[in-house]
Amino acid sequence: MSSFLGPIHFWLYEKIKIQEELTIYFYNAAIKNGWFDEKDSEAALLVKKDLRPLEDIIDTMNIHAWLQECIHDAEGRYAKLITKLTVTVSMIELEKIAFEFGKLHTVGKVSVQDAYKFFDDIFLNGMPCDRVNIITQQDNSCFSWEQTHDIHAEYWLAFQGYPETYYKLRKQVMLGMLDGSGLILENPDYLHYSIKKENQCTQ
Repeated sequence: MSSFLGPIHFWLYEKIKIQEELTIYFYNAAIKNGWFDEKDSEAALLVKKDLRPLEDIIDTMNIHAWLQECIHDAEGRYAKLITKLTVTVSMIELEKIAFEFGKLHTVGKVSVQDAYKFFDDIFLNGMPCDRVNIITQQDNSCFSWEQTHDIHAEYWLAFQGYPETYYKLRKQVMLGMLDGSGLILENPDYLHYSIKKENQCTQ
C-alpha cells in the first residue's frame, strides 16, 4: 500500500471525526440527563478520545485498511451506545438530541447541490469505493439520490439493535442541518432522499 496521503484520505477522516463527535454528543447528553452514570466504564469506553490530525496517527503503510478499521470502529461504538440508550430512553428524546447536533452543523443559505455536498462531506457511508449513494436527479430546485444498499445495518444487528434507529436519527441530524436554510428534506424511505425548494421536485 502506498504511503501517500491524498485529499480523499483527509476528507474521509473528517467524516469519521464528525461521526465521533456525534457519539460524544449523545454520550454527554446521556450523562447530563442522568441516563448514564459517569462511573459507567462500559459506556465511557464507547467514546473515542484520540482525534488527533490524520498524519499523526494513521498507519501510512496500510492507509486503506487503517481507515476502513476506523469506520468499523466508529460505527460500531455509535450503534452500541445508542442501542444501550434505547433500553431506557425514548426515540423522541434521542431524535431531539440528533436534531440539535445537526443544528451545530447547519448548511446555511446554499443551493440544493451545495446542501447535498455538505451532507456528503459529513455522513459516513463506508469507503468511497463502496459507491453507496447514486444521484438520481439534480437541477436548481431539487437534488435527489438513492442509497444503493444498507451499509449501516450490520453494526446495529451486531448489538441486537435496530437499523431503522440509525436512519431515524440520521434524518433528524439532516433536518437540523437544514434548519433555517429554506430547503426541505424528502425521505419517503431510508434509501431515497431529496433536498428541494418549495414543491418543485418529484421522487
